[in-house]
Amino acid sequence: MTTEGENYNLQQELALVKKKWRDMPTKGEEGIRAARYYREKVFPLACSIFEAREREKMRQKNLFGLIMTVGKSPEPLIFTLSACRPQKTLFLYTMDTEKHLDEIIDYVGLSPSQWDKRLVEKADLRTIYQAVKEVWEQWGRKSEIAVDITGGTKSMAAGLALVGAFLGFDLLYVDNTNFLQDRRCPEPGTEYLKILPNPYEVFGVLREKNALELLERQEFYGASQILSELVQNVPDPRRAQYLQALALAYGAWDGLNLKMAAHQLGQAIEIKKKLNLGEITREVAFLQEQQDRVDYLAKLMPTGPQRSTLDLLQDKDAVETLVFTVYHNAQRRAHQGQWDSASLFLYRLLEIMEQRRLACHDIDTAQPNYSPFTPDLLTLFNGARQDAQMEPVKRLPAPIALMDGYMLLEALNDPFRLSQVPTGKGKGIDWIDLGNQIRNRNYSILAHGFIFVAERQYRQFKGMVDRILGLFCTVEGFGEKGGEKYTFLIPGKDSGN
Repeated sequence: MTTEGENYNLQQELALVKKKWRDMPTKGEEGIRAARYYREKVFPLACSIFEAREREKMRQKNLFGLIMTVGKSPEPLIFTLSACRPQKTLFLYTMDTEKHLDEIIDYVGLSPSQWDKRLVEKADLRTIYQAVKEVWEQWGRKSEIAVDITGGTKSMAAGLALVGAFLGFDLLYVDNTNFLQDRRCPEPGTEYLKILPNPYEVFGVLREKNALELLERQEFYGASQILSELVQNVPDPRRAQYLQALALAYGAWDGLNLKMAAHQLGQAIEIKKKLNLGEITREVAFLQEQQDRVDYLAKLMPTGPQRSTLDLLQDKDAVETLVFTVYHNAQRRAHQGQWDSASLFLYRLLEIMEQRRLACHDIDTAQPNYSPFTPDLLTLFNGARQDAQMEPVKRLPAPIALMDGYMLLEALNDPFRLSQVPTGKGKGIDWIDLGNQIRNRNYSILAHGFIFVAERQYRQFKGMVDRILGLFCTVEGFGEKGGEKYTFLIPGKDSGN
């Protein structure tokens, strides 16, 4: 290590030779002598000063490998190698710059086992990436790697910077505090090694990408954890805050915590408005409609198990949100391969649709009051039971189970009747088929049995539920695409952007 006294002497010696060099002409034979004087007298002193200044900083990095683009000026690469002293070095060169490798290797004193080289195209990122990845694999995919982007063409340096940043390598650059325009080079002794911040880490690009991928896979907790880290670490945390609020909102909505979902959607909207400088974009409008609908439903949800659900079920807007919340929850479970959970949500959807239509007749399935109806209702109800090959009963059901509810709708001649469901084989859902599907659900591990629902069983059940849901939407006037507003928005992917 160079002592302060030695460094002072180097500085003094450099000042003398630098003055003589600066006085030399730059053109003709004198210019050639000046260039030789720089290489033989000036540069070695500047390199020693550079090494003394930067060596300790790079010693802490303990670099295993260094990757460098080779240009027509070997000096910057010698500077970096002198300060870093890596165990391995990879030179990326072109046909025009290969001739400078010998000078660099001889000056630094690299042994044959310490360096490798790869020919690359100047403006072809693919060859740079392939070369770097190949050698990195040979080096055991170590993390103590740096890339020096000082040499080579701008396109080579840009390509190496992108690859290095993507792979998480340190980015190095030989900079200076004074550039001599007449000599077209830095003033000797003003060079220093700059460690550039990784843009992917500084701005959280890769971590955000990971979070968005988790959001798309409906892994809301994992996404929110990543985004929480970004909020703490990136220079401008507002986008991370927005995405985190969105992840928390959809996680709560997916977990049927509607109040929390509405609150977090409100947070996401306010942050997004600030990012948009107050502009109401399609994305903001999309989220605003979601928040309004979820908040409205949350306020109508019963607060206890004994509370009547008629107010909720008789509210068309609330029912629409509830129906598509449950339906999309089933879709997400199916996307994750959770066939039991998906089937359970579809079963609940069948119940909600039937409960809604009975509520339109002022019938509460938990505590039905049949006094406003004529005795003919029991006769008609038993007629539906007969169609399902079931024995007649002496009184109307109380409380009302799923199959009984749909039979009551037949007896009431409600527009939403299973006999009116288009099936492709005429009209009507077969009662026996529906009964079998319900029994399969009852045997599920998530219901009363120990059977796991297979994908084939789920898809068969879903086909039936989709047809019933289609009739329900027609009767209620929800529209064929009414459910799209309840899908979860993934920024940069959805049409709500």
